[in-house]
Amino acid sequence: MNIGTLLPRHARYRGDHIALVTQGQQFSYRALNAYVNRLANALIAAGLRKGDKFATVLGNGLPLMAAYWAAARTGFVIVPMSPLLQESGLQTLLTDSDTRLVIGDVAFTPVFDRIRDRLPLIDADRWLVVGGTMPGYRAYEDALASVDDSDPGDRNLVDADEFNIMYSSGTTGLPKGIVHSHYVRAMYCTLFSQAWRM
Repeated sequence: MNIGTLLPRHARYRGDHIALVTQGQQFSYRALNAYVNRLANALIAAGLRKGDKFATVLGNGLPLMAAYWAAARTGFVIVPMSPLLQESGLQTLLTDSDTRLVIGDVAFTPVFDRIRDRLPLIDADRWLVVGGTMPGYRAYEDALASVDDSDPGDRNLVDADEFNIMYSSGTTGLPKGIVHSHYVRAMYCTLFSQAWRM
């Protein structure tokens, strides 16, 4: 099962139904799919290739939800990071995961400023900030505005492709990256739909 096809399918067959309610906004499946397509196309325009990792340092909300769906559509690997991480922990996880692009809340830029020069895999134009502008960073909203909402196309995804890397808490040592494939995520979808009718 290619989970990246689920959202476009809902957008086609039940596009006007509510897909997401977040921060006082409602998104239909059609609107959410268009938003995710924009993010996917912005990541493609930034030069990411299938298998490249991108990290998020975001609270719960539309940008984080869209990032998961964009990963499912493109074959890029999402590496969600806690906004509670301190500078050294964030640097360690970004280095360990081979992250190539970061999407973070604009409030986190002071931390990014202190570690950017120690992360040579992340090009200067691959730091996107959500919720405002900051010199030396690309505004997330501008990145999305610079592309259209067309379907990013078939990315030749297979079950074994990596979908995300989740880090353990590190209570017994350094945090460990747990890799989930598209197959593993599809099984979560199947099990949740059966157990909770989601």
